[in-house]
Amino acid sequence: MLEPNIPTQPQHPSRIAVHSYGRLHFGLLEISPGEPNCFGGIGLMVEHSKAVVQATLTPDSSTQSPLGQWSIEADDYWRPRLESIVSHWEETRLSIPIQSLSIAKAPSPHCGLGSGTQMACTIATLLMAAEQIRSARGNSASVNLSVAAILKNAFAGGHGESSSVLRTQLAQLSRRGKRSNIGLSGFIEGGFVFDQGISNSETTNVQAERTKRIPFPEAWPILIIQNDHSLGDSGVAEAEMFDRCSKTANPNRATMIQLVEQELLPAMASGDWKHFDVALGWYGQLAGEIFAIAQGGIYRTPQIAQSIEAARSIGIDSATQSSWGPSVCAVAQDYSHANWCAEQLRGALPNASIHIVQAANRAARVTVS
Repeated sequence: MLEPNIPTQPQHPSRIAVHSYGRLHFGLLEISPGEPNCFGGIGLMVEHSKAVVQATLTPDSSTQSPLGQWSIEADDYWRPRLESIVSHWEETRLSIPIQSLSIAKAPSPHCGLGSGTQMACTIATLLMAAEQIRSARGNSASVNLSVAAILKNAFAGGHGESSSVLRTQLAQLSRRGKRSNIGLSGFIEGGFVFDQGISNSETTNVQAERTKRIPFPEAWPILIIQNDHSLGDSGVAEAEMFDRCSKTANPNRATMIQLVEQELLPAMASGDWKHFDVALGWYGQLAGEIFAIAQGGIYRTPQIAQSIEAARSIGIDSATQSSWGPSVCAVAQDYSHANWCAEQLRGALPNASIHIVQAANRAARVTVS
């Protein structure tokens, strides 16, 4: 279900901001090209590792900012990535609808929380919304600032508001979603995402029917365990691991799908935390086996394995590596349980940061002032 309409912008906005959420990825179903469910998996959007990017709009509908004549405030890591997205925009739109761009809040990169996709989608959405506001100034129209409406209006003629179509449109502008679609779907709709993957060798295509979004029980807080002195894999290292481990099909794929469809989804619908807790932990272990030959075990590092073992020793079976790590996540039964677990984990893992966060059952949002 797509987000409901939200209020339109003020009469004369001058600034725009996009607020987005972090993404947990509990593991892939398959990575062997041509196999069923390739690059499918499950994940969850959370109110942690948030991003806020803001911009100053051009003053009127006729004003455009050529590349090189607008300013950007970002650190050395994020600046080239933001510039790349804006340059890609200019190649197709031939103008920039903003005068300045700044990162008010940046997620930490390479923590297993989807920061790359999150920031790419945030910038692409900001540019789309800014262009629509600029165009509306010329005809006294207003702009619906929901992410779904912004995406629909960004393409001439529109193709409806199905989540599959909107996801494809966002993938084109952000240049993300070549493997997992969880980050894209989570950005548009929030919640728990079941990506069923693709079923042919065209692994760079975003297929329309592959992703389902399910509301996550808000009574279940999420524990995130992070080692501040470790980073997850990305870029060349990540590509090499995929290449090495994708030679054969995942023998556990059917079991993992069964866990999602017959255990996890029904448990969320009925509020059965214990069934969810056990099933998610089992799913995470099977997902880790896909990369065992390259990483020397189910988990990416000994520190991740230690964090998961510490969580399970106090009764949280759902402890799972998120993406490439180093973040580990687990689902608690309620906030009292989460606080108790966090206290125990801080004693067992003195070098780790323990966060208690809530699921983000909503899309990224756009604000103007």
